Amino acid sequence: MDHRQINNLWVNGLLQTFSALGLDVAALCRGIKSIEQGRLAPGQQVDLVEARTLWHRAVATSDFSNLGVEVGLRLSPRSTGLLFPLLLHSPSIRTAVELLVRYQMLISQNGLFRVNDINSSNSLLCTYVPARSSVAVHPQHSLSVITAALKTLGSISSRRIRASLCLPAGLDAEGISALLQCPVQAAGELYILELACEGMDEPIAGRDEHLYQLTLGYAEGLLRAQNAGQGFLDQIKHHMDGEQLVQTDIDTVAAAVGVTRRTLQRHLDDQGTSFRKLKEGLLKERALELLVARNLPIAHIAEALGYADVSTFHRAFKAWFGVTPRQFKSQIGS
Repeated sequence: MDHRQINNLWVNGLLQTFSALGLDVAALCRGIKSIEQGRLAPGQQVDLVEARTLWHRAVATSDFSNLGVEVGLRLSPRSTGLLFPLLLHSPSIRTAVELLVRYQMLISQNGLFRVNDINSSNSLLCTYVPARSSVAVHPQHSLSVITAALKTLGSISSRRIRASLCLPAGLDAEGISALLQCPVQAAGELYILELACEGMDEPIAGRDEHLYQLTLGYAEGLLRAQNAGQGFLDQIKHHMDGEQLVQTDIDTVAAAVGVTRRTLQRHLDDQGTSFRKLKEGLLKERALELLVARNLPIAHIAEALGYADVSTFHRAFKAWFGVTPRQFKSQIGS
């Protein structure tokens, strides 16, 4: 297993949960080429833009007012890959929280947890921070990750952890509180979790130190691989990005980074991608940034990206997302 496979477990678990809740997964995945028959195709991945698009579509078509919490409560522990056994065999609840914070990005690219403060020997204060993207995060997406984390921590602590949440204004505090059975306020801008537990530093019952060390070493290796891989991909994207992105070719980028075309192809293959996929992903990000964040006319977007004309860009966009630019903006409420 590598870091990409762990993220894929999470995505497949999410799709299965959507289906179990009665959502039309085929409709949600329209235009997302990496998903076939409700599952990720072998060797494929869903990027952050696609994941957030899934969530915007899911919320728009679901009858659940708090879909994120419903999903988080139903996700199988298997969806977290090695993170669940790592936390289960941690030395203490406090260490388990710290490990959850450190390795969260192995599971979901949507955001990360940060430990803000230690209120007391039996309490921790954390914030969940969504990642920046050309597609804005839907609050229900973040709630699914937070709920799954609370469920995992509750399981390993034999339900001893008591949580309270402060969520962005406008969310259904009463409904979320009823589902999570904990105090919830919706009056701020951030996702803040207070975790309290008597015996925060006491050993977790039944833990296995040998298994803990094995999974910890494995998780650390995966995180290093993920960071190194992302650093390499960011370097390639830097050389690809700019005006007339459509015209960028692999030979030009390979020369810019000082390697041969074949070497660049091999390194990209090692990261589970290709020049074509990376370029398409970057085109999608830039198109959505100009369309959604900057609200530019379609003609300006097509010109900025280097398309020959508006109709060519229009066809490309529909191939990416299964809908037109106008329909996409409507789906995400922009």
